[in-house]
Amino acid sequence: MASALLRWMVCLALFLATSCSSRPEGTCEHDSQCKGALVCFEKKCISVMQVRELRKVREEAARPKVCEDKDGDGAKVGEGCPPGTPKDCNDNDPNMAPGKEELCDAIDNNCDGRINEGLRGCVQTVFGGATWGNQAEHRLLNPHGVLYDPQGFVLLSDDHHIWKINPESGQVEVFAGSHVSNFENGAKDVARFSYPQGMARADNGDLYVADCKNNCIRRIAQNGVVSTLAGMCSNRTKDSGQIADGPKDVARFYCPTDVAVAPDGSVVVVDRENARIRRVTQDGTVTTIAGVGPVEVEEGKGQIGFQDGKALEARFNDPQSVLVDPRGIIFVAESFNCRIRRIDPKKGGQGEVSTFVGDSDTLLGVGGFADGAGKKVRFNFPHGMTYDRSGNMIVADLGNNVIRLVTPAGSVRTLYGKAGDGKVALDGPIAQARFQTPSDVAVGPNGTLFVVDAVANRLRWIVP
Repeated sequence: MASALLRWMVCLALFLATSCSSRPEGTCEHDSQCKGALVCFEKKCISVMQVRELRKVREEAARPKVCEDKDGDGAKVGEGCPPGTPKDCNDNDPNMAPGKEELCDAIDNNCDGRINEGLRGCVQTVFGGATWGNQAEHRLLNPHGVLYDPQGFVLLSDDHHIWKINPESGQVEVFAGSHVSNFENGAKDVARFSYPQGMARADNGDLYVADCKNNCIRRIAQNGVVSTLAGMCSNRTKDSGQIADGPKDVARFYCPTDVAVAPDGSVVVVDRENARIRRVTQDGTVTTIAGVGPVEVEEGKGQIGFQDGKALEARFNDPQSVLVDPRGIIFVAESFNCRIRRIDPKKGGQGEVSTFVGDSDTLLGVGGFADGAGKKVRFNFPHGMTYDRSGNMIVADLGNNVIRLVTPAGSVRTLYGKAGDGKVALDGPIAQARFQTPSDVAVGPNGTLFVVDAVANRLRWIVP
């Protein structure tokens, strides 16, 4: 009797701490038996957050599991579908389902994330706004220049990268650069660019890049190592706005936007903000080929930014891109003067600049749209150019939302798009396709054409 009384008294003394219970650690009957911020839920001490998650999971599990085919195309959607069930990518459109034949239209018929898949007579998006390949892992940031490599891939510059794209598989990788705007030479994953734009491939496989905001010309060797060809690479404001000819370390550029390799191996550069066309030899020495400097504004008259004639007295207004033909003649797409200019570096001893095609009000920088020849032609902010296999120029007429063809004789016709209709970047049949702001072009395999659609943030592929 005495021992039982003793046990009862001990249990009473320790009641608040132990409740004289053999209950396992972490179990409970009410909240007061849980430590700290834990609460008693189903006889276990857990956090309030855990309680909410458990209730959420149970509510989700209690919902009916649906597996349905609303559009009647044989493919179903819903969480209740058994593993292996073909899933519809759009159950509101019977023309979209796994196994469907891909058609030349503006939708993904077979649900593989790709539209038109290289079909003839079609325009498709290759990168930007597409989900096929590994593109969901990457983001295109304001594309600028494009170049097709005969090995079967496309190089595309955007704000800080040079991208490498396989147009057949949709696989995308960073060829050089990173997600940060800066300057650095070295291996491709170490190198840094700041708004790289036009690119050109040398005969030995090296790639030249107009690195606009770094104010220099870069070289990417075949092994991927990036170096400076000419200029002082810097994106600091205090280092911008400079102009100088001379050796590679002395020369200065101000936002170069395009490059082309001449027959003698030198690199011709559009030095946009300096309104000049420059030449860089293989040792990096820079000279000015044409242009007297940026636009001047005269009160009551407007901007003075156009002058043909002697090369070093000529004026350019917002030159954008450059081509060099096999004879060494240089052609420049000039945005604000809405012309294609022609430079003969040897004529008259010092070179001569003339207008190849196009005309506009040069005081106002106002263009227009008209096919034809010579001065009858009208462009509206022409940008990127390339040669096709027949020696014709293909021009991205940005302000007119179209792609134009210019023959060696200076005859111009519109190839793709509809002038003035650029509200939407529309894929599908070529006759119906629309471009928003085509800013550069590159000829691909079998007469196809890659187009940078800048504002649409896409690389488009035209397959005639």
